[in-house]
Amino acid sequence: MQQASSHISRARLDEIGMGDPEFTIELIDMMLEDGQKRVEEMQQALAEHRSTDVGRIAHSLKGACLNMGALDLASLCASIDESARKLNATLDSSVVRQVAEEFCAVSKELVQIKSELAA
Repeated sequence: MQQASSHISRARLDEIGMGDPEFTIELIDMMLEDGQKRVEEMQQALAEHRSTDVGRIAHSLKGACLNMGALDLASLCASIDESARKLNATLDSSVVRQVAEEFCAVSKELVQIKSELAA
C-alpha cells in the first residue's frame, strides 16, 4: 500500500508517527495547517523586505519539514535561512517561490498519505 514518494520520506513519517495511523494523521494535519501559515508569512515578510523575519520563518519551517521527512523542502528553507543570516544578504524571491511550490507538492502527497492511512 505504501508507494514511493518524491517529496516525503515515508520512512521518516512512519518513524515520527510511531506506527500509529491516527497519530500520523494528526501530525499531517498539523503540518498542513502550520506549514501553509508559515509559507504565507514568509511570502508576506519577503514582500515587506523583512529578511530577518523571512530567515526566522524559514528556519522554523525547516525544522518541521525535517521532522516530517520533507527533505527537499527543508533544504530550500535552509538555503533561505543561511541567506538571511548573512550581512547585507539579498533574498532571492525565486527561492521563496520554490518553497511555496514545494510545499504545495508536499501537501498533496501528505493528503494522499492521510487518505491511505484513514482507509
